[in-house]
Amino acid sequence: MQKRQKSISVLAAIFIALSTLYLNSLVAVPTARPVAELVSDLSASRYFEHVKYLSADEMKGRGDGSPELDKAADYIASQFRTWGLRPMGDDNTYFQTFQVTTGAELGPNNELQINGTALKINEDFVPLAFSNSTNSDAPLVFAGYGITAPELHYDDYQGINASGKIAVVLRHEPQESEAKSPFDGTNFTSHASFVTKAINAKQHGAQGIIFITDVNHTDEQVGPATRTGETDDLGIPAFHAKRDPLINLLKAAGKDLSAIQKKIDMDLSPQSFDLPGSRAHIRTEVIRTRKSVKNVLAAVSGSDPVLHNEWVVIGAHYDHLGLGDRNSLAPSQVGQIHHGADDNASGTSGVLEIARLAAKNKHQWKRSVLFIAFAGEELGLLGSSQFVNHPTVPLKNIVSMTNMDMIGRLNNDRLFVGGVGTSPSFKPLLEEFNQSVHLQLDYSDSGYGASDHMSFNAKKIPVLFFFSGLHTDYHKPSDTYDKINTKGAVKVLSLVYMMADRMAMDTKRLEYTEVQQPKPATAGSGGGYGPYFGSVPDFRDDLKGVLFADVQNNSPAAKAGLKQGDLLVEFDGKPIQNLYDFTYALRAKKVGDAVVVVVKRNGQEVRTSVTLEARR
Repeated sequence: MQKRQKSISVLAAIFIALSTLYLNSLVAVPTARPVAELVSDLSASRYFEHVKYLSADEMKGRGDGSPELDKAADYIASQFRTWGLRPMGDDNTYFQTFQVTTGAELGPNNELQINGTALKINEDFVPLAFSNSTNSDAPLVFAGYGITAPELHYDDYQGINASGKIAVVLRHEPQESEAKSPFDGTNFTSHASFVTKAINAKQHGAQGIIFITDVNHTDEQVGPATRTGETDDLGIPAFHAKRDPLINLLKAAGKDLSAIQKKIDMDLSPQSFDLPGSRAHIRTEVIRTRKSVKNVLAAVSGSDPVLHNEWVVIGAHYDHLGLGDRNSLAPSQVGQIHHGADDNASGTSGVLEIARLAAKNKHQWKRSVLFIAFAGEELGLLGSSQFVNHPTVPLKNIVSMTNMDMIGRLNNDRLFVGGVGTSPSFKPLLEEFNQSVHLQLDYSDSGYGASDHMSFNAKKIPVLFFFSGLHTDYHKPSDTYDKINTKGAVKVLSLVYMMADRMAMDTKRLEYTEVQQPKPATAGSGGGYGPYFGSVPDFRDDLKGVLFADVQNNSPAAKAGLKQGDLLVEFDGKPIQNLYDFTYALRAKKVGDAVVVVVKRNGQEVRTSVTLEARR
């Protein structure tokens, strides 16, 4: 009986197999195309059409808060909609809307009086856009160049008390025409900036600061030098004024400005002093412009019953500088269209072309894939920060984030790939797929950097950053679409698509590995000067203090019990209102210093001591 049942089973299997072969001969069963074959559908011409549209003159540089940025958002959403991608923004739309500060304007109530004499706005003085709004009277103190540079053993505030007073300081730096100057001679250091001097004055307790042009410069015109400056509220009123009204105060005190400047330049000895009997009445009214901008989000849903709840994110920022702002590297051309073809119409167009191909082949992917075009990147990663703090999918379900920022100027097939160390799987996969793409890959382990992947890395999500390199057109009007290497961009997209395909198909989830933040080169890193603290800032601009997007493991901040989400409000007894305050306060400290800090956590103040370490 058992042999009979076995024979029947064998016959049944043969019958089913033969039937399947017969049916397949009648109706072709579709088979999944290999990913290496799929990427052959990536189109250089379609890619270039997106770049041309986003960086055309009519888009006026896609500045944050501009109608043209909204037009770009609508264009991106329309492409997602055409391809049938699922909307993943607010209220079942393609948009996640948030507000940013896009600039500042002077209100009608701005005054500067010296010993009762009113100066004329826009003729004798201008308030600086980073001023807070205030109204006060205070005595004056002359504070030389307004510089405190412990690393250069120079301090204009040595021997004076600026607390409760208004500091009068010279623009520029000492010994600016001397090549051997510790201030770098012909190239100004960060100590020369209006922002640095204003923060320094505030740290010394000053109620305000008045800049006058030093006597080495004849052009005293107020306004042009400050027009493209910082617009964030730095918490101190600041003015650029002509010399004469202030020189008269020095003369009344028996001082000669030219002789003072020569003495400082001769031996870098501070020449600061009180101005007895002098007072200033200051009044500032600065109105900050807040506008709505949009992230654009769409998804291809995964097919696996379990893995479709996990997400692979592919993103790029689509905003740029508009007609130029303080970030323009062509200050004389501010007011002209900064087209932003490479930065970052190139990356946004890459997201669109990959999304089109993904929609065409969506039945193949097990995980869901989320495509995001970020706004607010040029203002400080604000779009990606908005998403990771208000995600439209569970953050814990995001397995990776791939960011494309400036992929349009590939030269000699050399491509920079950052974030490779944030997962041990990344480098082997990149090497495997690059065998068919043949790019020259330069790797960096770090998941930090001045682009949107950093916001995801701060949330312990593996990240990759694709970047074809800087060039002389960066942040200038000359970054135009005619310079885009479309064939090179398609090579980059081929590698990105193959990586995304593997991450969307592999049932094993990527492991995250923390990579220590490299030594920062700028203040935007939350302490780019001075000793190591160990926090990573969130760049949102609607809080008083510095919000920690991350606190690195085993860092001084972590050892002191500080956590992601803490809001730093005090450092070494000084109030911290913004990232500039924090950077400046940290720069003044030394390795080994124990600093008392205060953070706000869940509505409560937490006080702790952080022992600063050397940068690694």
